[in-house]
This record gives sequence, C-alpha cells and structure tokens, in this order.
Amino acid sequence: MKHAILVALIACVSGCSSMKVSSEKSGDFDFSAVKTYEWVRAPAEILNEDDTVLNEDLHKLLNNQLAGRGWEQVMISDKADVQVVYYIKLSEHEEYTSAARDDESRVNGGFTYDNEKGAWGYKDQAPDLNVYTVETGTLTLLIYDAEANAKVWQGTLQTKLDRGAPLEKQRLMLAEVANKITAKIP
Repeated sequence: MKHAILVALIACVSGCSSMKVSSEKSGDFDFSAVKTYEWVRAPAEILNEDDTVLNEDLHKLLNNQLAGRGWEQVMISDKADVQVVYYIKLSEHEEYTSAARDDESRVNGGFTYDNEKGAWGYKDQAPDLNVYTVETGTLTLLIYDAEANAKVWQGTLQTKLDRGAPLEKQRLMLAEVANKITAKIP
C-alpha cells in the first residue's frame, strides 16, 4: 500500500511540475570517458551573495545520480576526470490573477466565495486582484574538465518552491530536481 501511495505521489509531483530545465555543452568533451568526479565549491563571490544557498539533501541526491551514471567520487583532484559544482539562487516575485467575473463567481443567485473567510456564502463580492508571492529556486550545475580546467557542461533548473509543503513532498521534489538536471548531462 505504501508503495502505491509513493508511486502516486511521484506521478503527481512529476505531472504537476513546472520545472524548467536547460543545458549547454561546451566543446567536444567525451562524457563517455568520465569515470571519476570531484565536488568543488562555487566561487566565494557567488556563495557569499544573500540569495545563494547550498542544500545538503540535494547534494546527496545529485551525488547518487552521478554514481548511478557509473561515475565514482574521488577526493583528490589529480584522480578526477571532471569537477562538479552546484549552487541554488532563490528569488521571490509576485503573481497576479484577476478575480472571477460575476458570471463565473456566482453559482446560484449571489452565492459567492468569500476570500477573507475562506468559505462559500451569500454575499456580493466586489471584483479585485489576487496577489501571490512566489518563491523560485534556480539550481545551477556545472561540470569542468579537470585536466583542461575548462567548463564542459552547464545545466540550470528553475522551479517554484513551497517551503510550507509537507517534508515528504519537499523530499520528492528534490529527488525530481536531481533526476531532471542530471538527465541532461551528455
């Protein structure tokens, strides 16, 4: 039963997802030859910005995805084929939706939804503009050729965040993020 619920949740998160993923390969680097990788930190000027964060859970999930590709993590730069960097930028913006028209909001004879009370009732409601603050996270994943010290791939994934969501739903979202961005690696 738990397995069925988990599959349903993953399907729901995947189906309802508004993740935007893009990637760009630089040059003709042969990713099929990669056997080892090393994590390196993003430059201090990026990490010191107020809107930049690192997430240990996401780091572990990315690590698992790279290992799933057959890549082995090493701690010594001389033994790494590639170096991997990630960071997350957070931002907020407002989204607007207009109120329903009279013919949309009235179900029957003045029956309307009262936003303030969060309930249906008989009350005329003046049209207004609904404003929502939305938090967005943009994950950047960079891969460098360790020998040439040159960027060979960059991926970004942008998605809306819901820190108020249950912890399990947030974990599922992080797993989907790690899966979607690493799937773009050649």
